[in-house]
Amino acid sequence: MELLILVVIIAAAVIAEQALYARLGAKNVRYRCGFSTELLTEGEETELAEIVENRKLLPIPWLKAELTLPRQMQPAAGESVVTGNDRFVTGFFVVRSYSGIRRVRKIKANARGIYRITGARIQTADLLGGVRISLSASDTGSTVTVLPRSAQADAVLPVRLRRRTGEQLVRSSLVTDPFFSAGVRSYEAGDPMQRIHWKLAAHTGELMVRQEEKTAKRCLLVLLNVQTDSERSGTRTVDTSLAEHTIRLCVQCLEEACAEEYTVILCSNGCMPGGEPLRTIETGGSAALPMQLQSLAELSTQHQLPFRQFLDRYGAVSPDMSAVLITPYTDDAAAAWKTQYPDAAVIVSGYGRDEAQLADAVIPEPERSEA
Repeated sequence: MELLILVVIIAAAVIAEQALYARLGAKNVRYRCGFSTELLTEGEETELAEIVENRKLLPIPWLKAELTLPRQMQPAAGESVVTGNDRFVTGFFVVRSYSGIRRVRKIKANARGIYRITGARIQTADLLGGVRISLSASDTGSTVTVLPRSAQADAVLPVRLRRRTGEQLVRSSLVTDPFFSAGVRSYEAGDPMQRIHWKLAAHTGELMVRQEEKTAKRCLLVLLNVQTDSERSGTRTVDTSLAEHTIRLCVQCLEEACAEEYTVILCSNGCMPGGEPLRTIETGGSAALPMQLQSLAELSTQHQLPFRQFLDRYGAVSPDMSAVLITPYTDDAAAAWKTQYPDAAVIVSGYGRDEAQLADAVIPEPERSEA
């Protein structure tokens, strides 16, 4: 009899415990996660923070969180499972009454792109595991932009496109030079206040502004080809490693162009999220490089405009503009473009792929170059 009573008591306790967790197990439990930074460069690390809060008396015996990350975001330590383009990271928590836990993982960004936590599956259970409860994450953080890194090769921009001293004849100008005066004129709405000639205005009783000589602001057209094989080869797949190396060379070229005080127009046959090939507005100064790197972070190498069509649509070089083509190979389309614009520079990123012999330099991937 005593044994039967004990069994009944235990069974009743189990049933009560399971009923309690079924009713209150998910109440006032909050799970959130996210990356600590929204902007980093390819190869850098960020932190993935997970926070579990239990705002009730009933403790959480265990909570399992399975996060779905892009496969390019790799935990620096610990195991993860990769399936296709997804990486699954699992964590377990035990949370006492009215307490919280914060866990931080180091995550390395292995490739450029725009990433976010694409899924968070959270489960908890009672002490005996008889009741399983699924929860949803209250917040999975914002997107992370991973900018492409520089190739860190020797100078990419050809010598003839670097800064030259002495006077240069230019056809047009974008800016004026405050060190060279071209007289004065009456003030017009929209004129900068710093150009007002206050002494002359006080003498004449009329607002007058200094006119400044126009000065040359060099523009560089950067054409980036991410098609890794010529159309006549019949290859339709993209050599991702070669395409990414070509983009890194483009990054270094842009860095050098900004250092040379160029304004830059960046075009690529890789498509942006909207489906159109990349073409930036002409930009110079401190805002130019961040804008261009942001565009390259979003660039798709899998969706492309064919190289020949790309040159026809975006390859026109005006007389007051310099140009550089960065491409994994050269072919008859590149040769025709070079014939039309002989002063343009050509950088080839694929080892031994300069079939048309146009390249100012061939800069292959380090792991692909011969010893």
